[in-house]
Amino acid sequence: MYRIVEQNLRTAMRCYSSVGNGSEARDYPGVTISCSGMDVPVFNSAMLTEPARDIRPMIQIADTHFTQRGFGWTFWLCEDMIAPETRGSFTRAAFRNAGMTRIAEPPGMYADRIKPASRPLAQLTFCAVDNERTRTEFAHIASIVFSLPFETSKKIYGSAGLWQPPSYGWIGYFDEKPVCVATTVIANGVVGVYSLGTLPQHQGCGYGETILRYAITEAQRETGIEPTVLQATPQGLRLYLRMGFRIVTKFSIYAREGCDSF
Repeated sequence: MYRIVEQNLRTAMRCYSSVGNGSEARDYPGVTISCSGMDVPVFNSAMLTEPARDIRPMIQIADTHFTQRGFGWTFWLCEDMIAPETRGSFTRAAFRNAGMTRIAEPPGMYADRIKPASRPLAQLTFCAVDNERTRTEFAHIASIVFSLPFETSKKIYGSAGLWQPPSYGWIGYFDEKPVCVATTVIANGVVGVYSLGTLPQHQGCGYGETILRYAITEAQRETGIEPTVLQATPQGLRLYLRMGFRIVTKFSIYAREGCDSF
């Protein structure tokens, strides 16, 4: 089951290789690279493409790729892709020795189908991200929710290249004002949920669950695909469990700053 989750994430990360000048995707032996063309580690990623016992060669390949470009980057490691005998301290030491810091450990979650809502959903309207206005609105919310400089967020989420199949974006509106966002990536036989967030002043109103359910429903309506995957934040874990998701794997995200930072 973990392979379905990590394969969809690989596809999602690859979407950032279509945002503009300098962005690219490359496949090396055992590792895939997605580069946004900007020195923003979270949008420059490496992931394993097959299970491995020793991750050090793949770290070196990715580090060489991004160091040559002067970009910070992240390695998104699905722990189940590492052989059990090297999964713990050996792998952590490999990243530490490469100058990388573990910044998050989100669980990977899977749901065969989404459970019905247990309470009334918020009264929102929705728009697909499909023109300059909606791309800018998405970028504005993302910059606040994900603590990004607006110009960086605009270059990523304001790019028409990002919003091409299999990536779809949604904006939720309350009183005609944009308040929340969500992205779905339809790949590998599942609907993946990413970039889910609500403006701080509108949190606690159920907007996150409402747009999440809407985005999943629209993806299912278009494709007939019911299974859904995501990587959970601590804040969203209870909601996802309530909606029928279960934890099937764990990711460790390791980061290294750009060449100008060390």
